[in-house]
Amino acid sequence: MRQWLQTFAEYLEVERNASVNTREAYARDLGQWCAFMEAEGIAAEDAVGDDIYAFLGALRKRTEPLERRTQARKLSAIKAYYRFLEQRKLIDNNPARSLKAARYKRLLPRPLRPIELETLLESRAHEEKFTSARDRALWETIYSSGMRISEALSLSMPQFSDEHIPDEIKVRGKGNKDRVVYLGAAARQAIIDYLPFRADTLYRMRKQSPYLFLNFKGTPLTRRGAHYLLKKSVRELDLDRRITPHSLRHSFATDLLNAGADIRHVQEMLGHASVSTTQNYTQVAKERLFETYRKAHPHGRR
Repeated sequence: MRQWLQTFAEYLEVERNASVNTREAYARDLGQWCAFMEAEGIAAEDAVGDDIYAFLGALRKRTEPLERRTQARKLSAIKAYYRFLEQRKLIDNNPARSLKAARYKRLLPRPLRPIELETLLESRAHEEKFTSARDRALWETIYSSGMRISEALSLSMPQFSDEHIPDEIKVRGKGNKDRVVYLGAAARQAIIDYLPFRADTLYRMRKQSPYLFLNFKGTPLTRRGAHYLLKKSVRELDLDRRITPHSLRHSFATDLLNAGADIRHVQEMLGHASVSTTQNYTQVAKERLFETYRKAHPHGRR
């Protein structure tokens, strides 16, 4: 079983070009499934559909309830894994072939309200220190470009310099697909303000790094680190606790659509493989416009 997991991991990376995040999620989910089978004494070739349902049921009984979305993701990982084993003729029976994932309500993206966005981006604008300059540059970059947090954290210094901050850059998104994103004036200025602090940090720590966004030790800022920093700011500013780095990407898309941008152009800038994913933002944009109408129009109030 463990050897098959390694073969599957290599397949995801080499043949499927799956992102690091996808590979890590699959590894966690399948590692849990493997541990369950070992604990229950189930041989890999003897697993049946009821065993998989029992595995998901065991996870639901833990202290933290298993959300249907998480349950669906774990089952999807198991189904992909057994489909791979079946195609490679490593197993004769696929126990997950007829299993159906639990239905879950797909939540609409939650963009920041204008006052929240302004509060977050401007709250530390005048603080002359490394963390303030870096955080503002990171949040401005995501909101300006619509990048995923992982894409923003992968930006490298060869793309930037003290003399030139480009207004368009190429990023590599899911499936190792490249796309062009744009940086507005506010984001470019925030990066310019941050670069001297970055250079000073590397000098003091006697380190070098090709990455744009660093932590205070001079090493690359991680996704977990970025989430922690934003959550800390959200608490300090008394903003909605549901705000995450991805909320800035949601705000980017929603604000473009509210301003009349073509949905196909927004899809391209977000790096969505299907326009149906981007269409989620059209509903958010409509709801925000209706809320504006309801509050502003004399006959729109309920």
